[in-house]
Amino acid sequence: MKKVRIGTFNVNNLFERPRVMELEGFSDKGKEVLKDVARLGELLEKDSYAGEVGNEIVKLLNKYFHEEPDNPWFYINEIKEKLYGLRQDGSGVFLKVGGRKEWLGWVELVKQQTNEISVQNSARVIKAIDVDVLCVVEVDNRISLKRFNEYLLGAEAFEYPHAMVIDGNDERGIDVGILTRYPIINIKTHIDDRYKSTNGQFYKIFSRDCPEYKIDIGDGKFVHYLCNHLKSKGYGSQVSNDAKRKRQANRIVEILEGYDLTTDLVVVAGDMNDTPNREPLKKLVNLPNLFDVFNSPKFSGARWTYHTGNQQIDYLLVSKPIFDNLKKVNLERRGIFKNNNPTFLQVTNKVTQASDHAAIYAEFEI
Repeated sequence: MKKVRIGTFNVNNLFERPRVMELEGFSDKGKEVLKDVARLGELLEKDSYAGEVGNEIVKLLNKYFHEEPDNPWFYINEIKEKLYGLRQDGSGVFLKVGGRKEWLGWVELVKQQTNEISVQNSARVIKAIDVDVLCVVEVDNRISLKRFNEYLLGAEAFEYPHAMVIDGNDERGIDVGILTRYPIINIKTHIDDRYKSTNGQFYKIFSRDCPEYKIDIGDGKFVHYLCNHLKSKGYGSQVSNDAKRKRQANRIVEILEGYDLTTDLVVVAGDMNDTPNREPLKKLVNLPNLFDVFNSPKFSGARWTYHTGNQQIDYLLVSKPIFDNLKKVNLERRGIFKNNNPTFLQVTNKVTQASDHAAIYAEFEI
């Protein structure tokens, strides 16, 4: 019999993170900025800036580049400063173009380096759970994961032979990836999966991606790992967020139709940004022959995975042959700074915590 340990961990970025997302939790200011950035990005994609579209663009640009000239949250990455200018009389912003085709650029969040001790504590969490295959959520990019693996985990003699990230749809540099001791023999991405909206337009389903990794664990056996980070509740309307998260979860269900969950070794892992009892995840968490490892008799105790201390939003969902052979299921919360929560000695405040998420891990025999 071979023992294989699997896990998932939202690392809250490794070396760089958008400054607005460093505001503690989802503060009112953080929600406001992210909402405005999303809206500005949407408006700037319009063919014409005439009428109310242009008025709203000017209002948002005034808010962050006139009323708050030292705006620390985002900037317009534009070629030759063609989009807008500041009026000489000091009255505010004016647009220089009439629509999207007249300028080249985009909205970009300002990033800052993450705290050095925080990154070291992320490595401590990963070393503590000691898994063979790990879904890593909110990683900057593949090179960052590679350097983290080599320099931070490597310094602990814990480097993984294989580290992979496919840059997804989130322009903030918040991707999902994988660390594995076993070789990856196939990868399938879903960054271009689309749905047709009521307006007749097609939009991408996944905020990041739902990559499928085929892992060769030896003896002719393979683990199929689907890593996820579904739409957050952090900003925007709950109705819209729930609808997007439900589309994403239901698309995962469709992807799983390509597997036999009674015989294949399948793991759906990651930060789903919702609790098991809510509507957006119902179809996924209730899928026949797919099981939450927390429902195993091998697990007991509280199942919260988020710093609030009362929510499970991170998941290891496994197919029947894995679930039936689970030998251990647990969480690692010592990377979270929270009252009455035991931590690593090096976790002394919110800045130095590894993440505001716990890591989940499980071990099975095959």
